[in-house]
Amino acid sequence: MDYITIILTESALEMLPDELSNNSKSKINTHTFLDKSYHSHLMDGLDNVDKRGRPDITHMSSMAITSTPLYLEKKIKFYIHTISDYVLDIELGVRLPKSYHRFIGLFEKLFLDYSKNDNNDSLIKIQKSSFNKLIDSIDPDHVVGLSKHGNILTSNYVSDKIINSNRPTLLIGGFSHGTFSNNILNSIDDLISLGNHNLESHTACSRIIYEIEKSNINLS
Repeated sequence: MDYITIILTESALEMLPDELSNNSKSKINTHTFLDKSYHSHLMDGLDNVDKRGRPDITHMSSMAITSTPLYLEKKIKFYIHTISDYVLDIELGVRLPKSYHRFIGLFEKLFLDYSKNDNNDSLIKIQKSSFNKLIDSIDPDHVVGLSKHGNILTSNYVSDKIINSNRPTLLIGGFSHGTFSNNILNSIDDLISLGNHNLESHTACSRIIYEIEKSNINLS
């Protein structure tokens, strides 16, 4: 196994949808991400509203992943899959901006460049893609989803089902409420819980990576 793939799945990271940006009464900047902190009064009619408008979750979770020894050793392949079906492919070992505003500025530029057919950044690639298409391209041999409703994680599971798989893939929800959509649940081999608490995404990222690092198994 060369690395472990982590997908921050159905992440609440999206540009303002047309139904908001075309609203002349809203007087909002269309070149920005949907954010409940600013746009909550406009979001009542949106589909799947509980999973949307939290770009901060993507930022905090990305920091939790990319700050770990496992990531720095290029043993984690990191993707961000968004609620609006875009995929951001992060090159192995790439360090992302720690500042929230710089992080959002970088990803906003990626989305805007993509809309202009100008996606030349070789370190972070963006494309319109369903989750199923992403999974097909990864071709994992074992997919693990993290959820409060799963079976409690054990050290034996980490070694047997994650470390010893050829292409293990971990799914962590990038949203604040709810659970994975049915099509994502259908792709999961095992649903695993890190405990009885409903952990925030960035905490789940840190804890699962630490459990893998604790195994002290050479991943190369």
